[in-house]
Amino acid sequence: MMRRIITLRQALYDLLKDEGVSIDDLLTVMDDNPQGIIESLMKRVNITLDEAISLEKKLSSKQLNILLFAIHVFYIVNTSGYYKDFLIYPPRDLVIGPDGKVTKEGLNLIIRSLKLDYLIDF
Repeated sequence: MMRRIITLRQALYDLLKDEGVSIDDLLTVMDDNPQGIIESLMKRVNITLDEAISLEKKLSSKQLNILLFAIHVFYIVNTSGYYKDFLIYPPRDLVIGPDGKVTKEGLNLIIRSLKLDYLIDF
């Protein structure tokens, strides 16, 4: 049986559309304080403080907040790995490590899938 696949970016935009929320609406309620963003990242992603600071320098606070939102909604809360019967790409098993956090490799896959401006290499 062929699996139907949806990219993380497509799933994110579809979810926001279904909820009647724009990216700008979402970002207005999210934290734009770099310290808060770094703390949130480190809770969800298996990276060091130095790596989190490096990421914060390479991505804007808007990009980081989109990244955090996507990680939380599609990988932390949604443990099925599916969105509307579509397998989310990158799949959860390539993104989440044994500790329940996003791995460095998984973070790079998510960043690419979201088509954020910078690819981060640790």
